[in-house]
Amino acid sequence: MRIALAIIICRIANTLSKLFKKEGTVIGGYWALKIYPNVLNNIKYPKYVIGVTGSSGKGSTTELIAHILNKNNITYAYNKNGSNAINGITSLILSNTSLNGKYKKQALLMELDEKHMVHLLEHFTLTHLVITNITRDQPPRNAHPEYIQSLIKSILKDNMHLVVNVDDPLVYALTLDHKGKKTYYGMDKIKYSKETNLHNIDAQYCPICGNKLTYEFYHYGHLGKYKCTKCNFERPNPEFLAHTIDIENKTIFINKDEIKIPSNFLYSVYFTTAAYSLANTLGLKKEKILHAINIDPFIPKRLNIYNFYGRTWQMLSSKNENNLSYKQSIDYILHEKGTKTIVLGFDNSSRRYKENDVSWLWDIDFESLKDKNIDKIVVIGRFKYDIMTRLEYAKIEKEKLILIENLETEIIDTLKNKTKGNIYSMVCFDKESELKEILKKEGITHD
Repeated sequence: MRIALAIIICRIANTLSKLFKKEGTVIGGYWALKIYPNVLNNIKYPKYVIGVTGSSGKGSTTELIAHILNKNNITYAYNKNGSNAINGITSLILSNTSLNGKYKKQALLMELDEKHMVHLLEHFTLTHLVITNITRDQPPRNAHPEYIQSLIKSILKDNMHLVVNVDDPLVYALTLDHKGKKTYYGMDKIKYSKETNLHNIDAQYCPICGNKLTYEFYHYGHLGKYKCTKCNFERPNPEFLAHTIDIENKTIFINKDEIKIPSNFLYSVYFTTAAYSLANTLGLKKEKILHAINIDPFIPKRLNIYNFYGRTWQMLSSKNENNLSYKQSIDYILHEKGTKTIVLGFDNSSRRYKENDVSWLWDIDFESLKDKNIDKIVVIGRFKYDIMTRLEYAKIEKEKLILIENLETEIIDTLKNKTKGNIYSMVCFDKESELKEILKKEGITHD
């Protein structure tokens, strides 16, 4: 009876939330746990209970896995809106569970917050866990990478099948004591890989003995091919290796299979390889996996393209407080051809807490924006002066910088008349929604 009551309350709360124009993906779980704190312990779970976690890339990885499951006729539910902490996951599960406590689909797929999944997984166990990376991310909430690594390690169980990115030494180290199944994926050296040390490396030292790691190459951050000369800890050969990577033409090979990646971001290689690896561990037929990726591909939610008076405007949903994720967007823009205008800005560092730490701005390689093909950098949002200060310290030419005081009245005229080339905005989710509303009023819709 308590299970049925919790499920009914969850559904009612979510429905009421949607009526008030909210997402309706969290509140139901909150009230269900208030009524029955152990409700998740008493659900009959499906054959596949899949989690995807990591500092960045987990949302895109989860999206692609969902797409592959769909094209393989496996029924599933996943947290499409990204509500990845305990209330959101509870709401997801109960919304897809019958009143007798039986989950109704063949697979439960979850993007999991790397910090809060510790509390969630006290109630049930995953069959598969994909770990994308562990990097410096949201320091006021997540402290440092080793802390997040310790939290993930605390929830690992030997009956979980781990699917991990071994280009990250912090992630690979998690598998060394794991007695259950494990599958490794990674990326081969490409033309954008570096042989010299980069700035802001989060894992310079061996996670086993503390000796400084040596790298054959870096892809970005601390992801690459590494080795400890003291204890012989080193990146293993992945079972699923992305190689022959052509970012510009959006094609890669994973082992012997040619794969189309959905965008020419380098991170697309990682999330595509992760999803492909996971699908293979589930025993799905290879031709159906390849059909889902190559023939009937999905478009990542990160890519929003508009026709702005004959110019392309691409909105890149860049994650605040994660310098590696942010740098991926910058690198993508730099690799694009032609003259460019960039829009930067945010109103809040995070939607989860109010500290509004801006120290992460100093971890980002804004110096790389001193590029002759960048016409203007337009700065918006509540923290525009912090961004302007950072850009000035990066020695960006002042005549390239435009400060917007009033977004609604200035942005359209400024971009139309004071900038050139295609437009790339790198703003927070809230600011992106605001820009979309302004474009909608202007009669400009998504391509």
